[in-house]
Amino acid sequence: MSHWRTPLMAMLIAALGACGEEARISVSAPLMTPLALEMLTVTVRDGDRVIQWTGADFKPGRDNPTPSTPEVNTGTSGPDLEVSFSLESAAAVLSTGTIILPRRSDWRWGVTISAATTDPAGVCFGCFGSSAFLLSEAFRAPERDSIWVVWGGNSISNPAIY
Repeated sequence: MSHWRTPLMAMLIAALGACGEEARISVSAPLMTPLALEMLTVTVRDGDRVIQWTGADFKPGRDNPTPSTPEVNTGTSGPDLEVSFSLESAAAVLSTGTIILPRRSDWRWGVTISAATTDPAGVCFGCFGSSAFLLSEAFRAPERDSIWVVWGGNSISNPAIY
């Protein structure tokens, strides 16, 4: 093998080896009146690191009108990710909850926070789980008595097409 191929092969092998060591998370929140994004705070505990989003961090995307956070990198090892939310009005806490997501290399987690009475994961492709958290009675609307947190994921390097 020529001398120029050896460094090239080493760089290619190193680049391929690093492909599976990435992990990401983002949160979307299609909230409807009487709820508003300004009421929402989401916290992700990533080992010793804390990521926190408030309503102003949720923006519609170019390809998706649902308000979502930017996607951020997370660690691929260590304790599981803890995702918590708090929905608060000026006068009271309306709902809070926490879910735990396992760490996975080469993985992109997507979490959706919405109000509903029935589990929205039933009509979701690629969703892995869901949890309901009771919503304060003063902020319930017909067909929306709970805050549902639904999560799913996909490979970063080899995504499934749902």
